[in-house]
Amino acid sequence: MITTFTPVTPLAPLGIDASCPSPGTARLAVAGEIDLSNSDLLHVRLLNVLSTLHPQHIEVDLAEVTFLDCSALTVLVVLGQAAARTGCRLRITNPQPVVRRVLDLTGLLDVLTAGFDQAPAVATSAAATASAGILVAV
Repeated sequence: MITTFTPVTPLAPLGIDASCPSPGTARLAVAGEIDLSNSDLLHVRLLNVLSTLHPQHIEVDLAEVTFLDCSALTVLVVLGQAAARTGCRLRITNPQPVVRRVLDLTGLLDVLTAGFDQAPAVATSAAATASAGILVAV
């Protein structure tokens, strides 16, 4: 039996619009499906915002995200941890029902949606990693 692998191609391009709605806050509005074929784009954009703008808060608006997989969760967890190491807080807003369900099932909903004025959720990086299964190899 011969197995042929084809490259993963995105179904639709991922849209990411960055803005600074207030001093110290960066906002990324993401649109489309986030999966293995394009999660690296989200990773690079978030890392770029974190390293060039040095915000206190990064808000990732998922109002127009219709799907995300474990690679997207990994990006959000890893960049949330990287942001925390620099004194920045990352949170997601407006997750659609299917995205909210994935976040809830993995135990990441409260961790990633905590408000900037709230204390960080109890889940530490180890707890977030464990709750998300084998998403992040620390």
